[in-house]
Amino acid sequence: MTHMLMKPRLMPLAVMFLAGLAYLLAAPATTGIGFVVDVAMTLAVFALFLLLFVPVQIEKGIPDWLKNISALALIVLMMAAFFRWVDADWGRLRYLFFNVEVMSRPGVMMRMLSGLWIAVQVFLFSLVLATLLGMFMAVVRSIVNDALLNFFIDVYVDVFRAIPPIVLLLVTYSALPYSGIVLSPFATGVVALTLIEAAYLTEVFRSGIEAINRNQVLSARSIGLSAWQAMRLVVLPQSVRIVLPDYSNRLIGLMKRTAETSVIAIAEILKVAQDLQSQFVNATPMIVGALLYMVVLFPMTRIVSRLEKTRPRT
Repeated sequence: MTHMLMKPRLMPLAVMFLAGLAYLLAAPATTGIGFVVDVAMTLAVFALFLLLFVPVQIEKGIPDWLKNISALALIVLMMAAFFRWVDADWGRLRYLFFNVEVMSRPGVMMRMLSGLWIAVQVFLFSLVLATLLGMFMAVVRSIVNDALLNFFIDVYVDVFRAIPPIVLLLVTYSALPYSGIVLSPFATGVVALTLIEAAYLTEVFRSGIEAINRNQVLSARSIGLSAWQAMRLVVLPQSVRIVLPDYSNRLIGLMKRTAETSVIAIAEILKVAQDLQSQFVNATPMIVGALLYMVVLFPMTRIVSRLEKTRPRT
């Protein structure tokens, strides 16, 4: 059945892609009626491709990997159209942004990989601390009937979700030494990111806890479990499964946020790339840094997509 659905949808799309790509790779007309016809033909290529592309994307019988390939084909056509119509100095562009010679110099790539490792360390330390702090505050907020304590937790969540991460990083890095607390840039970055991420994770975990049917808690209490035991044995195992997709999304954001620690001189990817860009007067290290982030984040985004599909119903 799947093959019967795939063939009539995908074959015309593949033919249209190849024909459109062949046309877009040819030299464009630049003057007169030929230019007008050329523009109309380019628009027609995209119109026909989209007419075939949309049904493929919404067809349930077509595997996701084939849908991803068709989306990639659309991106290729867009790039071909861009290169066809933009009159740019491609040699200069390649030299400034895609210069292999710069990245092949001794020690350059090792510095980039070292920056990636430092970014991963900042991410992991911040993740563990923020998860523990966020879950603790969510649990306390849910089972402790203390108005003053809950008020302080709410204030913490609202304040640290409102503060821009870069501002907190700079203030923490500059102000703590005057209070007698001297931290390394790495520790300062971890502390700042932990405080901000814990505020978001508190709400993530609290939403999962509140999604559990109250009758389950009452049943657990009726057989002699304390409030903490009911939370640990009954509520948390279920709520963690519910919030796993949202939690995973926060992980992606936290990994990207490690780039902001470059403002306090942590030698992560962005800081290393900026230093190399200044050293060689070339932006290729910035492009490589972006690619390194993609290598780390792309698998995470795919995992999140799968988790979204398996989220348990409440």
